[in-house]
Amino acid sequence: MERGNTALILNPFVQGMRDSGAQTKVLHAKRLDIRPCTGEFRCWSDSPGSCYIKDDMADVLAEMRGADFWVFGVPVYAKIPGELQNIFNRTMPLFNEDVVVRGRTLLPGIRAAMKVRRVVLVSSCAFWGLENFELVVDLLEFLAKAFGTKLARPILRPNADSLRSRAINRQTARTIFDAARRAGSELVTKGDITARTARLVQMPLMSRDQFLKSQA
Repeated sequence: MERGNTALILNPFVQGMRDSGAQTKVLHAKRLDIRPCTGEFRCWSDSPGSCYIKDDMADVLAEMRGADFWVFGVPVYAKIPGELQNIFNRTMPLFNEDVVVRGRTLLPGIRAAMKVRRVVLVSSCAFWGLENFELVVDLLEFLAKAFGTKLARPILRPNADSLRSRAINRQTARTIFDAARRAGSELVTKGDITARTARLVQMPLMSRDQFLKSQA
């Protein structure tokens, strides 16, 4: 978790946030006991705002209620990791039974005013193309809409395995890591990430044909 491909980008991103004065807390989903939502909606009726399942999600919800930015570091190897889906489903205590319209979408109301200014995605994938991130980007955009905010410009790193390869120019890798750190700083100081910074993080390390040959 601390040394995986996603961490290569997430760690400097978080450091950039800290450099710009943000207080951060990193939670590793694999280390948390978060069970699946059972869909009984007790958190809307029997115990409004509180889930009857007693596990680590209560602490996660407390952190979410007080945070300006929700940053999700997501490895894409099976489209959406199960742990992440569990967390999203278990955010139900933050909503209520009211119906609100956001754009063309009908959504549940938010139980109390949330501080969150932006939802953020930092993601890596071993495959070459950006199209591999489409599903997780869509999911985060929907989550942001549900909470009345927007998804910041995503920080995506395809072909992430190659960042560890000796064949990759070290200056190129350094440019990517520096851009990830700058992205974290921009999020805090500007409320979003510039297109140029995001492009630097996802710059190609090889052509598509070269990637295919490397997999042969």
